[in-house]
Amino acid sequence: MNIALAIMYIYPNADPMKDFVVQDNGPEPVIREGAEEKGRVRYEIKPPEIGEELVEGIHYRYIVDYNLLVEGKDYDIIERGPYIAAWNLAAPQPTEAELEAAWEAYLEAEANKMPELSEVEQLRAENIALQDRLQDVEVIMAELLSI
Repeated sequence: MNIALAIMYIYPNADPMKDFVVQDNGPEPVIREGAEEKGRVRYEIKPPEIGEELVEGIHYRYIVDYNLLVEGKDYDIIERGPYIAAWNLAAPQPTEAELEAAWEAYLEAEANKMPELSEVEQLRAENIALQDRLQDVEVIMAELLSI
């Protein structure tokens, strides 16, 4: 399912550059319960000034060092797939079921849509229409000359 096209089918006036963000991060590690402390490492962001108290998020933060962990024991690699990362529309964010229904409706609408002709095919169709009109004009002129 293409989530962005499903959202555009539900909200045709939405701007995909501003109103929502669909992301797919690929395979991501998911830490098992209890293993976070094992791989936790303090990462210094900025040294404090003299007399300044250390504040987490400003001077330091904690990260998980996956080199200290064992895949399959401490964490698993899971494919999350595409998801809605940001929603800026005033309308409610669609559920997974609504997105699936919109995707099916989009596919059906695309299947029933008239195929677009290439430029050469359009010119051929116009040429045939003009030839038909020319034949009609010739018939009318022949009738007028016979009168």
